[in-house]
Parts: sequence; C-alpha cells; structure tokens
Amino acid sequence: MKSNMKKQLAITCIGLATLLSAAFVPAVSAQTAAPKTASETPAPIYTAAETKEFKALAKATLAALAAGKPTEMVAKLTDLETAWDDKEKVLRPKDEATWTLLDKTLDQGISALRSSHTNPAKGRAALEDLLKKLEQATKP
Repeated sequence: MKSNMKKQLAITCIGLATLLSAAFVPAVSAQTAAPKTASETPAPIYTAAETKEFKALAKATLAALAAGKPTEMVAKLTDLETAWDDKEKVLRPKDEATWTLLDKTLDQGISALRSSHTNPAKGRAALEDLLKKLEQATKP
C-alpha cells in the first residue's frame, strides 16, 4: 500500500511540476531573455574625444598591415586593444549594447590578425568595420 501511495505522490508531483512550469516558463523566459543588443548601426553616444584614440590606432594598424609591417601592425593592434580595455569603465555604462557591438568588432580584428592562423583580409575588414561603427557611435 505504501508503494502505491509513493507512486501516486510521485505522479502528482510530476503533474504539478509540469503545470507550474507551463504556467511560469513564459514569464521566466521573458525575464531571462538575452540583453538588448545594438543593431549593426550604433547610436551616436560617445564624444569625438572619447573615440579619437581608437580611430587613430585602428588607422595606424591598417596602415602597418597595408605596408606589410607585421610587427608594427601587431604593436598598434595591441595598443588599440589596451586603450579600449582602459576606457571600458567609462564607455560601457553609457550604452552596454553599443559597447558590446564595438568590442566584438574589435575582437574579430584581433582574432584575425594576432592568431596563429592570421587572416589579413578578415582583419582588415573587421578594423574597417570598427572605424565605421566608431564613427556612427560618435556624436557629431
């Protein structure tokens, strides 16, 4: 008899859990949805002074890449990454989605140009895209 009661209790618990999950999953999913991300066109939120260094370093990296100077290119890319990381605490809170979009674009360039399997074309495209997005994210 006790065995039947345990089975019935287990079935009841499973049924109740199923009902509760059906009732609350949409609400929980809405609360845990991915954070808002920026479109491919960021809103202008940064000042020209805030983006000036990044633009200059991205251009210097592209120039070294075009000149076939890999050591200089890696150094400039590292300078860009360091400058970006140093300004994160100031820039990120202004707009998380825009900062994330720019950060991911920079990461694509870094990955393409500093990995053991470099891809100069992909790196150049990522840095050119970063410059475009930085311009869009800069207030006029």
